[in-house]
Amino acid sequence: MEKGTDSKTAGREEQTMARMLRLAGPRDPIPQDVEARVYNVVEQAWRRSVVEARSARVYENVHREWSKQGWLSRLRHWLMPLALATSAALAVAVIMQQQSPLAPVASPVATVARVVDQDGGAELPRPGVSVYPGEQLETGLMEGISLTLANSESLRLGADSAVEILAADRFRLLRGRIYADTGDLMYRQSRLVIDTPMGAVTDIGTQFAVLSESDRLEVAVREGRVDVSQGAMIHIAVAGELLQLDNGGQSSIEVLPPHDDYWNWAAALAPEFDIESKSLLDFLRWAARETGLELEFEDQDLRMSAMRTDLHGSVSGFDPLAAVESVLATTAYKYRIEDNRIMITR
Repeated sequence: MEKGTDSKTAGREEQTMARMLRLAGPRDPIPQDVEARVYNVVEQAWRRSVVEARSARVYENVHREWSKQGWLSRLRHWLMPLALATSAALAVAVIMQQQSPLAPVASPVATVARVVDQDGGAELPRPGVSVYPGEQLETGLMEGISLTLANSESLRLGADSAVEILAADRFRLLRGRIYADTGDLMYRQSRLVIDTPMGAVTDIGTQFAVLSESDRLEVAVREGRVDVSQGAMIHIAVAGELLQLDNGGQSSIEVLPPHDDYWNWAAALAPEFDIESKSLLDFLRWAARETGLELEFEDQDLRMSAMRTDLHGSVSGFDPLAAVESVLATTAYKYRIEDNRIMITR
């Protein structure tokens, strides 16, 4: 290539470089402490790469050749620190971002325990999936879902219902029916609250159901007590009662036994009981709680025998009473339902 052509090319490159530097403009100053740390890291990494890649003799040759180059070559070599500085600026941004406080990550409030989908069209999360504050769950006409909360409490959403998860112990029932089993501990650290358009429902160690419709609120208590707050007004319902409130402020209470068919939909959504290596007594207590029936044994010896009997296998897919029949069919025990009791016999 001719010397004149080299000069023109060099001139264009110089103009291009100058234009790029003008467009880059001045940058905000980097904090000195951050600049020093980044510079040291870059310098050390560069020196290590030079030591590993070249011997001292090669380094001297490169330095000698650099001294012979013209102004353009020196400019190009001068731009290397600029490139390093640019990389350093990016590193500074990363470091400063890491040093800044991060937004808290929400923790899951529940895990899906069971899904009932009789029409095959559910878009509900599958069992084992975690749910978080801010999520909404909605069921179709033939669907239902059961959640296990952090303290092993059970929350079940019936068919054609919707709920919004506000927090680990607070939910908003948008429509339809929801059931909660918070255990039999009345003195827990926190209460489960179900918000509805007609009031807030708070449990006190109980099993209860809430039905929210446009013109009424229905609260059924299977065990324990429930308080319903409507502004300054507090309504109370206890085990065996069905409290109904309308949008005109009227209230009424009816009798509702814990074993009534009213509760069948909730039992169908009961989380499956893992019987593997559990005692027969524990399993029967679970079934009695889910059906609202009292558990009785023919005699005390039979109760002690059930406590010593370990189970194996699975009752997956069975509702509580069907699970009892399936399990007892493999043992010497029998059962019958009488006077609102599950009676265990030989």
